[in-house]
This record gives sequence, structure tokens and C-alpha cells, in this order.
Amino acid sequence: MDANKKTIRQESVRKYLLTDVASCTFTFTDGLKSKVSASPENEMVLVKLIPCSSKSKTFEDSVLRHYSSARTMSELARLCHYDCLRTFTRHFKKSFSQTPYQWLLDRKMEEIHTMVLNSDMSITDIAKMYEFKSVSHLVNAYSKRYGIPPHKSRLSNAI
Repeated sequence: MDANKKTIRQESVRKYLLTDVASCTFTFTDGLKSKVSASPENEMVLVKLIPCSSKSKTFEDSVLRHYSSARTMSELARLCHYDCLRTFTRHFKKSFSQTPYQWLLDRKMEEIHTMVLNSDMSITDIAKMYEFKSVSHLVNAYSKRYGIPPHKSRLSNAI
């Protein structure tokens, strides 16, 4: 067997080499760590590394990490390390299958729906908190999405 084939074979065998390990620490890209230690019952720990499309996953993680603190699309793009809003929007549509504006509006409406159903805050205060231009703008957007105005939604949930 030539040296090149032998090296390739050794690398593939090494990939699946089993040996006794007292403990192992994993460090993840977000800075979190996880330590796995051997148990007294001598159980085996099997770790499988699954490759993923890192670019889109990293982009999605960045958007999810920053969207709540961004006040505008440009700010969200900047927080996700994009200087060009058009490029950010293109990547966003590819990852989330909708525009950043529509996606943010959906997240905002989900949060508002939860607040309407689970809090005592007035609809006026919720509209101010989420920076709607007016209460009627919030009521119209809520009614369009959920088929019922927020006040009626709150009342029907209380029954």
C-alpha cells in the first residue's frame, strides 16, 4: 500500500477511534461551554458532529440575537455586520423567506398578542410601547392579523 493511501486510511480510522475519556469540554461559538464527565456506571458517551450550512445559520443566529434591540432595519443590518441594507435584505429573504420588515412586524404582533391576552396594560400603553403612530393603527394591524380587535380578544380570553 502506498504512503498516501495509508495516511488516508489512518485518518479515517482515527476519526472513529474509541478510547477511555475521563471528561471532555465542548466550547461553542456563542462562548458557552459544556462539560461531559464519565459516570460511575461507565456509560459511553457518543458525540456526533453534524455539519451545517454555517453561513445561513450564523446569519439567522445574528438576526435572532439582535432584532429586539434594533429600532430600524438599518440598525439591525449594522448589528448583524452588514453595511449595505440591500445586501442584508437579500440574505434575510433567503434565510427567513420574507422581508425583514414583515418578519419584524410578525414578531412584534406576536408579542403584542401575548401582552393583550396576558397583561392588564391598556391598548394605548401597548401602542406607545411598540411605537405605533396611533392606537387605531395598532387596532387595525391586530384586527387584520387575528380577525378580532385587541379589546374583544382580551374579553374573550377572560371568559
